[in-house]
Amino acid sequence: MWQVPGPGVTMLRGFAVEYRRFLARSAVASLSLVLIHGSASGDELVGPGRDGGELSQLRVPKFPGSGESIPLPRDLLMGIRMFREAINTATFNADTCASFLGEVYAKLFRASPSHFDLPEMKKDAETIVGEIFGTKIDLRRQLARMESTGPVPVSCVNAMRDTMRASLFMSEYVAEHFIPSAPQDRVFSGTAPSLLVNPDFGARLALESGDVLLSRGDAFVSGAIARLGDTDGNFSHVALVYVDPRTREIHTVEAHIEIGAVVAPVEKYLTDGKSRSVVLRQKDPRLAAEAARIMFERVRKASAGGRNLPYDFAMLMEGKDRAGRPADASLFCSEVASVGYALASGGSFRIPRYRTGLRTTNDAFLKAIGIEAKEIFAPSDMETDSRFEIVAEWRNLGKTQRSRMTDAVITQIYWAMEEKGYALRTSAGAAVKLDIAYAGRRLPLFSSLLKERFPKNMPRSTLGVMFALNKTAETMLGELEKANAENASRTGYAMTSAEMQTFLRALIDRDREAYLRHRALFHDSFRPAE
Repeated sequence: MWQVPGPGVTMLRGFAVEYRRFLARSAVASLSLVLIHGSASGDELVGPGRDGGELSQLRVPKFPGSGESIPLPRDLLMGIRMFREAINTATFNADTCASFLGEVYAKLFRASPSHFDLPEMKKDAETIVGEIFGTKIDLRRQLARMESTGPVPVSCVNAMRDTMRASLFMSEYVAEHFIPSAPQDRVFSGTAPSLLVNPDFGARLALESGDVLLSRGDAFVSGAIARLGDTDGNFSHVALVYVDPRTREIHTVEAHIEIGAVVAPVEKYLTDGKSRSVVLRQKDPRLAAEAARIMFERVRKASAGGRNLPYDFAMLMEGKDRAGRPADASLFCSEVASVGYALASGGSFRIPRYRTGLRTTNDAFLKAIGIEAKEIFAPSDMETDSRFEIVAEWRNLGKTQRSRMTDAVITQIYWAMEEKGYALRTSAGAAVKLDIAYAGRRLPLFSSLLKERFPKNMPRSTLGVMFALNKTAETMLGELEKANAENASRTGYAMTSAEMQTFLRALIDRDREAYLRHRALFHDSFRPAE
């Protein structure tokens, strides 16, 4: 069986804190999960003059359901541990979840690293990373506990999504700055802080049939997919693991925009340049193995017949598309796992438990890229599907900072679309090139060269939007990278997500003014209606 060595993650010792002591200390718990990530939407952006003195006036809930609060503390590790204590009490429930997590997230995303005791943070960095990983495991288990007593409000689920996203970013930020380690290019290689393995599954990672793999690349389209819904996510792709019961060979079953659904040796997944990946495991191994077998055989049979199952640009999971074809006649990446588990269970087990609603204020953009669905299975939806357990989490720390910058760029592109009426546009010259590429896919001379970039079922509008998105985002990212390097040179730290978003909003405004003087960086491909 394919295995990767991985250290056990330090687990929280048994929770036996006297309640009065808990009330006095537990507010510290709530602060630390979102401090470095920054807001997903950037609705409350930190100004350049904001400092630790102002942040020290922020107050956080004392405990779930409490009307009391305490000031934001400086000890990050203690805060994380207190957070774990808080979410493992009966007062953290379906009624208090959204307000507790939401208030913490809303008030603390602006915190600067300088607010905290940095020498202590550096000393405790490895423990901090392990505790954050343990916190995510705890949150999923508490969600399962809530679900066992009845429906969980959407507001609670969304608050958990925000917390999961923030915790991952904070873990990466701490590891990048305070834990010397060589970046790992091969997925699931290395040890902590690159690879964290849930100790409930042993000290070594072993993939099993039916495992769901979430991942994130560093391309702009990955960022666009990860942040396509009403709730942003950390991941842009889903793969389903299949382990041959006889040979023990491991394959992945995946659907890619460029080539449709394919079966590939796991080695390809491990070496294609991802920035992060997570292994999730269904609790019923027989159901998981059957889901993997069904999709492995279905996708392999189609490919053996000379044509991969096409990519589902409409992202429909039920019914029929506009051409009258069944929703599963083509597959988008998350749909591979969803269809597999549905078929294996006779329709009784459907994933994810909570779907992502699409950004309805950005309807023109969704139509332009071919999406017909009103809600989708976004890869990050699996972070709040408590029927699966986290087995391991991996990241290439040489790429995670760029991934966060890409997220900030895409977030602000979407914000400008929704709030300022911006749209991605194709210049006349670029339109000619697109027309050539679009037509060339069907010409024998060019089809073999273009098929892995422009599949025949990709709508012309999707192709144009992706060209414009890439051009705009690349320019904005270049400016952000320069600003980030200057900030790191001045302060010793990379920009937080909130600082990135503040910079990018100002950049959009400056470039709008430059466009009016015919000296724009990106407003030729991204600007409001005229």
